[in-house]
Amino acid sequence: MTRRRFYAAPQVLGQGTISFAAREAHHIARVLRLRPGARLVAFDGSREVEVELTEVGPSGVTARRTGPVSVSRRPVEIALIQGIPRGGKMDQVVRMGTEIGLSAIHPVLTDRTVVEPSTSRVDRWRRVAQEAARQCGRGDCPEIHAPARLEEALAAVGPVDLFVVPWESEARPIGEVVAARPFHTAAILIGPEGGLTAGDVAAARAAGGQSVSLGALVLRTETAGLVATAMLLYERLLRPRPEPSAEARD
Repeated sequence: MTRRRFYAAPQVLGQGTISFAAREAHHIARVLRLRPGARLVAFDGSREVEVELTEVGPSGVTARRTGPVSVSRRPVEIALIQGIPRGGKMDQVVRMGTEIGLSAIHPVLTDRTVVEPSTSRVDRWRRVAQEAARQCGRGDCPEIHAPARLEEALAAVGPVDLFVVPWESEARPIGEVVAARPFHTAAILIGPEGGLTAGDVAAARAAGGQSVSLGALVLRTETAGLVATAMLLYERLLRPRPEPSAEARD
């Protein structure tokens, strides 16, 4: 049976006694009503460890380690460079991006971005990622970067094996770029409402990006990145590979 997972600060995960912050402690004690002796998993965004609750009460929730700390590694690292949308749409992007396996999310200010989030908003996105990781069983969290201009975000992402830029003005299907191509690191650039401008795409191409089409339908900004990520994950991890022929084996 999959054990329940709860976030613990990195500085306490390696200690013999692990204490949970108020938000997680409330969920353990008040929502789930777990008691001392319950086994669960504590994670800090990059590592995880099995623990057993030792104290659940008004003074807090603590646990002891029952196994070694292990580093969580993903088979493929995908960064989403997301043009910041209006309202709460970025919450959706972070939540669902965490669930499907993004490694990093870079909120960016593109030519058509109309909002510039505050620091408190970025903190909220990081909490959303932690909660989504706990619920979906991830031992790590995607790194949520502070908002930056497109050129700065492209520099922060750095060189990757594959960089795709879904753009409504491009006719080449994403499959022509991705199919049967081995990659371990990838990046996806998505525009905000209104999409990417030709200038945005030119900047991405200068950084090694390849513009692609996700199909005939126009997707919303909070949908497009998740669809593209799912396509990359399928091609990299799930698509059946043909068995080599007898001649090739010989």
